[in-house]
Amino acid sequence: MRKETIIGKVKLVRVDDIDTDQIFHQSLLTIHNPEEIKPHIFGNLEGFQDFGKEDNSNKILVVGKNFGKGSTRQQAVTGFLAHKIKAIIGESFGPIYYSNAVNAGLLLVEVPEIASFDTDKDDEIEIDINQSVILNKTKYTQITCRKIPQPVLDIMNAGGLLELGEKF
Repeated sequence: MRKETIIGKVKLVRVDDIDTDQIFHQSLLTIHNPEEIKPHIFGNLEGFQDFGKEDNSNKILVVGKNFGKGSTRQQAVTGFLAHKIKAIIGESFGPIYYSNAVNAGLLLVEVPEIASFDTDKDDEIEIDINQSVILNKTKYTQITCRKIPQPVLDIMNAGGLLELGEKF
């Protein structure tokens, strides 16, 4: 069944240019188990070091621009999946990070004007995939997001690229 909307509470990390080393430190690259990755997410990002120890289940992460820039580091995606983050909304994403996230089944939503969208921690928001709109259900405001390409939606609906490939 296709997801038409995604609803969750906001978790704010409004920082621009977060690289994959700030998401998951290079000194930990020998860790591959998602549950062992989870407590280290943002452990190298000033002001957000406790993120990995918090309950972030079913949250929608709101970030700044150029999120996930830099090297390819699968743990920087896997950690958010382990946290059960529903989606990450940002102005833009590093291209390698975007590909890794999509392939793993983590939805990234681009919103060029995200900095002007009035959201606070724990506001309830809804991503309407068909209308390319994000609704802040707490504040009764909305913003347009970039249309999510159909191939990305197909991968998301399958639960990741490997799962999609198993269907063929």
